[in-house]
Amino acid sequence: MGRLLFDYGIVDAKTVNKLVKESEKIGKGSFALAWIMDQTEEERSHGVTVDICATDFEVASTRFTAIDAPGHKDFVPQMISGVSNADFALLVIDSITGEFEAGFALDGQTKEHTILAKNFGVQKLCVVVNKMDKEDWSQVRFDAIKNQMLEYLTSDEVGFEPSQVDFIPISGLTGNNVVKRDDSINAFSWYTGPTLGQYLEFVDIEDQNNKQLVIRDSFYFSVQDVYRDKGDLKVNGKVTSGYVQAGETLVAYPSGEALQVQTVKVALNLVDFAIKGQLATLSFKTSQLSNEAVDPIRVGDILSKQGTLIKVTKSFTASIHLFNMDKPLIVGMPLVLFRNSSQTPARISNIVEITNSDKKKKKKKKILHLNSKQTAIVEIEVDEGNSIPITTYEDNAKIGRIVLRREGRTIGAGTVISTDVNTEVETTD
Repeated sequence: MGRLLFDYGIVDAKTVNKLVKESEKIGKGSFALAWIMDQTEEERSHGVTVDICATDFEVASTRFTAIDAPGHKDFVPQMISGVSNADFALLVIDSITGEFEAGFALDGQTKEHTILAKNFGVQKLCVVVNKMDKEDWSQVRFDAIKNQMLEYLTSDEVGFEPSQVDFIPISGLTGNNVVKRDDSINAFSWYTGPTLGQYLEFVDIEDQNNKQLVIRDSFYFSVQDVYRDKGDLKVNGKVTSGYVQAGETLVAYPSGEALQVQTVKVALNLVDFAIKGQLATLSFKTSQLSNEAVDPIRVGDILSKQGTLIKVTKSFTASIHLFNMDKPLIVGMPLVLFRNSSQTPARISNIVEITNSDKKKKKKKKILHLNSKQTAIVEIEVDEGNSIPITTYEDNAKIGRIVLRREGRTIGAGTVISTDVNTEVETTD
């Protein structure tokens, strides 16, 4: 991302030269471009992205918001916050022999990140095969990585269609095939596809510009960050569906606080309205709050208009699919429930039905646990003192998606089929 911003002229040479000097001081000279996105002292000293960083930029044909998400397994919750706001994803792969294998085949994060992307609604994935200069731009190495990744990404475990996945070889350090193509490299003559920049400009995003959907759909806004500034309450997040304009009254869930939008900003610019797909900042007057000492809006909350189908609940029914697990998931076992930027302690209170088992077997007793690869309809309860604003998947595909994690690992994902636990399930003999 640093190379992309530099070569597009979003970041000037003076800034990059300064970062080069700073990174060389601590023996990390090759990290200078990464520091464009990794701006905290912790990220720079450890050489890893810790939190998400959203950067707006535009080129001749398109306006983008790049959400740089952490890759380290300790920061998966932050990665989830980023990927839940994305329209499409770049999965950056280290092509160096041994490094790709460590991230993919061993205990790396490549697999978990792709599973999370798919289960948070990402429908387009570009695998960016980086550091190809270190592999002498070998087509054999590129094809080997491509074949392994495509086989995995289109497997039942992840579920992408081949048409949803693209591959582009690059070198972020040298810049070749990021925005510009170096035709002098004979070893790279085999590649005839687009640069990464060309790909980004023309990637096809489903329903991205459907104006009828923007006007028709209910307004939902997923809260990413909240802060107070000189008597104003500023709320950053993504317009999941619909639109919002200054002067409208919104309801914050789960608090139920009603507030009037004072201003709307997109890419730091004041605008009259924000629409589906945009990251925006909404401003409210703190004087409107019923209790100024209490935070009525928190990270993970949902803002909407009166009369929408969102429901604040302590329990709901979902269809979930479990991934590979070290041990069974037992009813009542604590886990962490993720929905967009929200993370809430929860547990499965009841297993209604295992839907990918042999239907001919009669249910003889209550189901008390689930195993790897099973798909089931379950009732989920959030822990005491918590509640969660949610819709069914049918009502809103983004807010109706959930991911389950336990002991630092993603164990399952699914969709909400009812915002209560009184769902009747049809079964067939």
